[in-house]
Amino acid sequence: MAQPQHTVAVFAPHLALTVTIEKGRENGPDDIHIHPGGQGFWVARMLRHLGEKPLLCGPIGGESGAVLRGLVRQWGIDLSPVEVQESSPAIIQDRRTGDRSPIAEAPSYGLARHELDDAYGKILDHALSSRVVVITGQRTEIVPVDTYRRLGHDLASADVRVVGDLHGRELQAYLDGGPIDLLKVSDEDLTEDGVLEHPEEPAALDALHHLIELGARSVVISRGQQPSLARLGDTTFRVTGPAFEPADFRGAGDSMTAGLAAGVSRRLGPEELLRLASGAGAANVTRHGLGSASHDLIPKLAERVDIEILSTAP
Repeated sequence: MAQPQHTVAVFAPHLALTVTIEKGRENGPDDIHIHPGGQGFWVARMLRHLGEKPLLCGPIGGESGAVLRGLVRQWGIDLSPVEVQESSPAIIQDRRTGDRSPIAEAPSYGLARHELDDAYGKILDHALSSRVVVITGQRTEIVPVDTYRRLGHDLASADVRVVGDLHGRELQAYLDGGPIDLLKVSDEDLTEDGVLEHPEEPAALDALHHLIELGARSVVISRGQQPSLARLGDTTFRVTGPAFEPADFRGAGDSMTAGLAAGVSRRLGPEELLRLASGAGAANVTRHGLGSASHDLIPKLAERVDIEILSTAP
């Protein structure tokens, strides 16, 4: 059987151009960094570091979109753009003090009917020709929430393996359409959704089993500096990765999602999959770039991940 040109397709309704001002060397000028941004790009970027062949599919338009096209490909990521009339969102932020302070932001816009049809057709096509598809959420409503319900139904009908990084309305809509093979969600998102009442492990385990009951076949809950919890098949795990002083917390969850997708693509067993995902997340926090890591560092960190089996369903 011929190998797919792309191993992982990534549905990214929110692709943005980011301009970040960083403090330069002592007594030197400031540094200015221009990068693609958005959850889908950060997942795809880590997938590339992991040796996968990601294909990023999302709306691109206007001057900011023209810049995004070139930048995405500079990272070795193939792009399947959905041509839109409005400009892609862009944000200028100041990180000279260490924290990200927004200076200006050009918003995202909802897709017109023909743009939505184009986006849906493209991701369905790419999903069918890849080993796995990653479905990411959106900061504002770029595609109607019902699009996620349709994806849940159609991808399940086509027997496509799906890794979702979703919560809230998008997750509920997706599960209304069909099951999701592997869901990654953070404890912060579950708290925002009212699913997780407090951060202690027993409550997180209750949330884990609740998500299984809703229709997720397997679930991983990332918990910041605390061990992640996972239910894969009939087994519940506690996953403890190396505890590093973070250069930047942001992007660790997206890197974990990429590790999960890479593991599904490679058909890894549960413990190998969790080690890879946790190693990718740990590697990301050692750097300032979101969805980035040293290629050689990830497998070394994966070896140092502690996996505990908490329970196995009869």
